[in-house]
Amino acid sequence: MANNMNISTDESALLAFKSRISTTDPSNILIKNWSASTPVCVWIGVTCGLRHQRVTALDISSMNLGGNIPSQLGNLSFLVSINLSSNYFYGSLPRELIRLRRLQIIDFRLNSFSGQIPSWFGFLQNLQLLNLRNNSFTGFIPPSLSNISTLQDLDLSFNPLQGKIPEEIGNIHNLKTLKLQYNRLTGLIPLTIFNISTLEILAFTGNNLSGNLPVDICHGLPRLRVLYLSLNELDGEIPSNISECSQLQLLSLSFNKFRGFIPSEIGRIRTLQILYLASNDLSGAIPSELGNLENLQMLDMPDNFLTGSIPASIFNISSLQYINVGGNNLSGNLDLLVSGYELPNLEQLYLNVNNFHGRIPNSIANSSKLTEINLAYNKFRGSIPSEIGRIRTLQILYLGSNDLSGSIPQELGNLDNLQRLDMAENFLTGSIPASIFNISSLQLINVGGNNLSGTLPANICSNCS
Repeated sequence: MANNMNISTDESALLAFKSRISTTDPSNILIKNWSASTPVCVWIGVTCGLRHQRVTALDISSMNLGGNIPSQLGNLSFLVSINLSSNYFYGSLPRELIRLRRLQIIDFRLNSFSGQIPSWFGFLQNLQLLNLRNNSFTGFIPPSLSNISTLQDLDLSFNPLQGKIPEEIGNIHNLKTLKLQYNRLTGLIPLTIFNISTLEILAFTGNNLSGNLPVDICHGLPRLRVLYLSLNELDGEIPSNISECSQLQLLSLSFNKFRGFIPSEIGRIRTLQILYLASNDLSGAIPSELGNLENLQMLDMPDNFLTGSIPASIFNISSLQYINVGGNNLSGNLDLLVSGYELPNLEQLYLNVNNFHGRIPNSIANSSKLTEINLAYNKFRGSIPSEIGRIRTLQILYLGSNDLSGSIPQELGNLDNLQRLDMAENFLTGSIPASIFNISSLQLINVGGNNLSGTLPANICSNCS
């Protein structure tokens, strides 16, 4: 039968597909364009090979199309790439697609396909990319996927898949990207996966995976750049061997049950840009070696049991954009810690719910890109620095539940992007500067629980919406 196939076969297959397609596009571009009166190879989304004049690629992504896939699509025997992503296709995948042995790329993400992931994918021996994320596939991950030795990118994220991750996945020795995020997967992460030496991105966030990470987690992953394991039930200690992932740019272990200390060896990963360790059971001090992470942009480790002070070396990482260490047992005099340092790119600073003391440093204004400052629920004392009024990008300022005294600086009225101002439960005196009531972007003002006095301006709500 294959010898009798030609461009007419491809045309018939695509017209059968067209008959199943509905569209939310009022201009019906595809419905009008796919016509027997024009050559297939000039149809929108269709690419033909020069040699055989057969359809080699089908890309109708992001066209507001719906419908299901007919069995006739399996007659596109020269098809190398099919992209139906970002549409509204539904139903199960027809078994006849097994005939598309030349396929290298299948991109069906962001649709409503359902049923089980077909085991016959394992017969597509040239497949390099399989992306089924954001669909409604159910059941288990078929072990037969391990038969696709050419597979480089596998993404099954955002489906209600269940069961364990098949150990056989570790046999896909050319895999670069493995994403199984936000499913319902359980059990241990197979050790075989940590031996796929080609892996660059490993993403299992948002499942119910459990167990410890192997102590030699990075021994077999020399190329790993991204590791997403957040929102699982993983426990044990964070392996110190993590530093052997010397190309790592993102490490996300938040919302698990990791305990023990933060490995100082993380400070050796000079490529690291993002470090997420939030909401675990980590204890001990923040390692001073983290100050060696000269490319670090995001440091996120709130809601643990960390103690001691923030290492001063961290305040010397000029690339930092985000610091969140709220909800720990950290202490220290922040004014002394940041003395002589600047964080020119810092946008968000969360030190709330700790035991920091001393004055709020005037130098905080050197971080002129700040949009959020949260120092609430600490033991800061002294006056509120008037220099904060220079941070014109500031949108959120939380200073509540400290031991602050003195008057509210009138310079805060210069914060024309401010949306939320909370400095309740302190020992502030004097009146609220009238200039603050002229900030049109303000959505919340909380100064309750102080010793403020004076009268409110008559036009207090002239900017209220």
